[in-house]
Amino acid sequence: MNQQEIYRIIDVNANRAREGLRVVEEATRFVLNDSQFTVCLKELRHRVTGILKSFPAKNLLSARDSRGDVGRKLYQAGEARRDDYREIIRANMVRSQEALRALEEFSKLIDSQIGEKFKSLRFQLYSLEKKISGSPVVEKDKGQLVRNWKLYVVLDRRLVDDRDPVEIVKALVAGGVTVIQWRDKKENLREAIEIVSRLRGCNDLEDINVIINDRVDMVLALGADGIHLGQDDLPLREARKLLGEKIIGVSTHSEEEALRAEEEGADYISLGPIFPTQTKEDAVSSLGVRKIEEVKKAIGIPLVAIGGINADNIGEVISAGADTVAVASAVLKAKDITAAAGELLSKFQ
Repeated sequence: MNQQEIYRIIDVNANRAREGLRVVEEATRFVLNDSQFTVCLKELRHRVTGILKSFPAKNLLSARDSRGDVGRKLYQAGEARRDDYREIIRANMVRSQEALRALEEFSKLIDSQIGEKFKSLRFQLYSLEKKISGSPVVEKDKGQLVRNWKLYVVLDRRLVDDRDPVEIVKALVAGGVTVIQWRDKKENLREAIEIVSRLRGCNDLEDINVIINDRVDMVLALGADGIHLGQDDLPLREARKLLGEKIIGVSTHSEEEALRAEEEGADYISLGPIFPTQTKEDAVSSLGVRKIEEVKKAIGIPLVAIGGINADNIGEVISAGADTVAVASAVLKAKDITAAAGELLSKFQ
């Protein structure tokens, strides 16, 4: 593959991404009359343009060949009728997300750092789509959201120590993380509320999903995205009555517990510990990666593997079928949190 071909792909998908964003922007501006969404979409378009400046403009223009594009007629033939503005928004969101994915992959052939920038935009667009939809997330969409998380970072209060949790989360986001769970077994409620409130109120972190461990009251009070329940916590069915369509995950240690959680309406299960871990004082014996394969075959909801996972063994966990991997020490104890998160996420490639 020569550079002319790479630049041609980048040019085409940059145009597709910006065109799709502009269509959604018009819908939010003139149909939804929402200035916040309109501004966000405009900024995303401009950021795509800004990243493109990393490439020589003459290379992109010289690579452009609209008339010679063999897919031109194929894509035109596949255009579907739109029944209302919602379908227009959905179709163009998908179009932009797919284009950003192509930009992420092919730009890595020139500069891997540029690829990571496009990746960050893609995940921001996933979050924005969720907000624009304006309706509770349906079951299948919640499942896809969890699968898209890939790296789920448990912000354990003991590992945070005296560092600023907000700065830690900013470093995680810079590494590509899109979900964190706040866990404080000492249950210092006042401190936890202050920290989570700061996370939710930080403009730089508005696209990250925040899951709270155990505390339904905190989820409701702070508008968090969901809760993670242990086997001895509030029963799932009772939590669902209180939380409605918010995300609910459940810790499981066996196929039986995973099946029960799915039957009761969990949006995902965590399975572990896969390897020995020191993070949880009451952890059961490690299950091993084969247990991931067994449980994955038995359930239909996303499986989040947890327990002792790091850069050396995450490949085994992914190969065994885990949709998402939860970590704590592997990133929170690292000298460079952003680099550590990025390295783990790269294993999913």
